[in-house]
Amino acid sequence: MARKSKQIASPSASDLGLSDLRVRLNFLEKENTKLIQQIETNRTKVNKLNESIKEVGIQIAQRIAPYRQKLMELDDQIHDTFQEVLNTRKLGKKSRKDIETVYYNLQLDGIISPKHLPTDEDLFEDDDEYQADDEPDWRDHQKRSPQFPAEPAPPDREELKKIRQLFLRLADSFHPDKVTDETEKEYRTEIMKEINLAYKNGDLARLLAIEKQQELNAIIDRDSSDDLTRHCAKVEAENSYLKEQLETLKQQLKQTKKTQAGEMTAVFKKISKYGGDPIGEALQEVELQISIVEKMYQFINDFRDRRITIKEFLRGPRELMPEEMSEEEILFELLSQYQR
Repeated sequence: MARKSKQIASPSASDLGLSDLRVRLNFLEKENTKLIQQIETNRTKVNKLNESIKEVGIQIAQRIAPYRQKLMELDDQIHDTFQEVLNTRKLGKKSRKDIETVYYNLQLDGIISPKHLPTDEDLFEDDDEYQADDEPDWRDHQKRSPQFPAEPAPPDREELKKIRQLFLRLADSFHPDKVTDETEKEYRTEIMKEINLAYKNGDLARLLAIEKQQELNAIIDRDSSDDLTRHCAKVEAENSYLKEQLETLKQQLKQTKKTQAGEMTAVFKKISKYGGDPIGEALQEVELQISIVEKMYQFINDFRDRRITIKEFLRGPRELMPEEMSEEEILFELLSQYQR
């Protein structure tokens, strides 16, 4: 009959002998140093990624500015044309309601800016009346909402308390006014700048690193079990907080990479690495969007100038409607992809 193995609980610091305490402390201090290095590495990665996102955003904003200006001008012109139609043309009650519904839907869908939106009650009153026709209408033009970088989770109350206590302890130790020597005062002033910055950023790892550096000069009696036990408990508690902070940074880095801005930045750097112009390629899409808005503006002008009927207007611009592909066209598209 097999003997059952006994589970031995991991002894606490207070249960360990003097030599075991020294081993335990050495292990905890090595873990502490490793965690601080990992946190600083991941924090650097997060900061570099955010800087890259910012730089790419600035470059895109600079090159897209003329296109943005063109879209803004077209937006104003479309609004003015709708207002001209609604204010100057003699329209029946239903026709006016139909045109207003088209105008409001274009604003709600993000095709044009929201300048003249009605109340929900005005907009959706008798809404079913305008969906009776099975033909495509203006609602086929929609714009997806952009994705924004996820906000990092704030530190919890216990971590904030820990950071605050450590900040006060370090500020008390390194305050420049506590010394008279000018060289020492200058040194402490620089250290206090680091302490204040780390506290402002909620950087527990950096505060602990500063404290660790301070403790290098402190004497720990390695022949005293009480001193070793207290120090083990202190480092163990610090490591627990550091692990939480490291996990938070890893999640922040992961979430930022998955945002639209993060993914766009990764593609931008990859294409740029091989000599491509990712912004130029993106601007081709912007030019296409401008072309679509220009056609829409011309279509609205045609209605204003009575070149098309109200029924044709309510169907929307035909050339902008999505068309179904025939079986032959689908097959041709598939074959063309294999021939590239």
